[in-house]
Amino acid sequence: MEQGNGNPTNETVRVSIENFSFQSSALTISPGTTVIWTNNDSVGHTVTSSTFDSGIIPPGGTYTRTFTQTGNTNYHCTPHPHMTGTINVN
Repeated sequence: MEQGNGNPTNETVRVSIENFSFQSSALTISPGTTVIWTNNDSVGHTVTSSTFDSGIIPPGGTYTRTFTQTGNTNYHCTPHPHMTGTINVN
């Protein structure tokens, strides 16, 4: 399948939320990739950007989003703004 044309790649990338940080905090992915954040901390967190918001993800919970458009997305945790991450879709 061609990359960069917005077609689904069916790839999945996992990000662990642990120790009040996103592991890995910087991703470079292809269009159509699904990212799954899993909260492995003992408190709730969010995955929030200017275009999406997970709401509070409880301990053990997940949030899933498929990225179809190229570009950079910065995100953070609303209750813990020092927690930040970046997704580069190209």
